[in-house]
Amino acid sequence: MRALLKLSEDLRRPLEWIALTSGWLMVIMACVTSFDVVARKFGMQLPYTKLQELEWHFHAAIFSLWMGYCYKRMTYRGKAWVELIGCLLLALPYMTLVSYYSIDFVEASYRIGEQSDSTVGLTHRWIIKGIYAAGLWLVVFGILSVLLRVIVFLFGRLPRKEVNLQIGTVITEV
Repeated sequence: MRALLKLSEDLRRPLEWIALTSGWLMVIMACVTSFDVVARKFGMQLPYTKLQELEWHFHAAIFSLWMGYCYKRMTYRGKAWVELIGCLLLALPYMTLVSYYSIDFVEASYRIGEQSDSTVGLTHRWIIKGIYAAGLWLVVFGILSVLLRVIVFLFGRLPRKEVNLQIGTVITEV
């Protein structure tokens, strides 16, 4: 059981690092959005379509890179059973399937050289699709991390505090 707990922690730690590190993308996105607003206000002649697309790319990247870390739900033993069943029958099969096909989604975009439909839009759309696909795989790892802790919580004989089942609220320092 301790090996499962260690594996769960080994999965959780990089998810947390990716989420907290990628939080800086919000600062960059805020700067891009502010620049876009100010530039429009003063009538500057800029490729606004590229700025707008860059903004939604940042939104997608932030959302994708936080998904795996944010997968948390319940805290009590009775709810842990619901979590176990939900992970095994719903979340894990669905997210694994979607993640698997996301690879084709990115590959097709790369192969055809997909870019914005706008003549002044961004190129290399496969990059943001790749980040989204990576985010989907991070969710799979997040589900596995929670699943392993739930198994240890329900079937192991370790103290609840040691298992540290984080399927309820998460407190983080800012």
